[in-house]
Amino acid sequence: VVEFLGESGLAKLPHTKLLLEKPFGTNLESAIDLAKHVDKYFTGDQVYRVDHYMAKEIAQNLIVFRSGNSLFKKTWNKDFIEKIEIIASEQVGVEGRGNFYEQTGALRDVVQSHLLQLAALTLMDITEDINEVPSLRTKALSQMHIVCDVNNKECITRGQYEGYRDEVENPRSMVETFVSLKVSSSDPKWAGVPITLSTGKALKERLTAIRICYKKEEEIESNELLLRIQPDAGIEFSMWAKKPGLEHQVGRHKLHFSFKEYYENLPEAYEQVIFNAINGDHNLFTSSEEVVETWRILDVVQQAFAKNKDDLVIYPKGNSAEEVLKM
Repeated sequence: VVEFLGESGLAKLPHTKLLLEKPFGTNLESAIDLAKHVDKYFTGDQVYRVDHYMAKEIAQNLIVFRSGNSLFKKTWNKDFIEKIEIIASEQVGVEGRGNFYEQTGALRDVVQSHLLQLAALTLMDITEDINEVPSLRTKALSQMHIVCDVNNKECITRGQYEGYRDEVENPRSMVETFVSLKVSSSDPKWAGVPITLSTGKALKERLTAIRICYKKEEEIESNELLLRIQPDAGIEFSMWAKKPGLEHQVGRHKLHFSFKEYYENLPEAYEQVIFNAINGDHNLFTSSEEVVETWRILDVVQQAFAKNKDDLVIYPKGNSAEEVLKM
């Protein structure tokens, strides 16, 4: 399609834009080849690789939240943060998209795009120039790597919900509907901080969020920051306080901010994506360099999945991600 569009002359017309939906390639080699193929006909300014998660309110606000609040700006590093968890949990299964999922799987469908992009936004350096964001995301991705042995289930877990093979009419399917893996960053300010990326279908709850867990000396000190992307986009901060009453008892409580409580009309992510593309704004779109870096990170995982046929966990529908990981 790209070749026909290019050879037809459309690529040379003024204001022509090419929007590409994920997944961009199937592995590192194909992503590099596809980027070269697109570059043969279209300039970088014409190409918009869509990841609609980048247009969700929390994703757009993450930079503002980190840089505009002194409490979090000064503590957004390894000295204060113990670990980072990024999850995209869905209650639904493949819902009639069996053919697509058989070709894609959870690793390509969610981790390679959405979760790694959210990780890049979380770890990247802060800038006042919004136009620098894509290059800073690329830098953050270039510093990420898989933490441990890809054949170790404690490092990487892949699973498939019960009944999936019947839905897709493939009794031998090894396609994962759940995957959880750990990455780390070579950036000195994130040294030693584990980042867990997890996604799954037919799980207990619907939740896409970034969870920041702060260091503690005592259990009662533990604080968590939850950046909720969906549903109910907002921010939660858990803290400890004394319970009302005569006795000295403490409990964990949440400070909660929800966008819908303050704003009536929140644009849909794809509305924002198309609006930005029309106006030539690349900040919410992934560059070819970013895409290649995400596939580089996952290359060893894909190779391990292709070789190992005995590591697929079959989990009941309605399990939580934590329950799947314990299986």
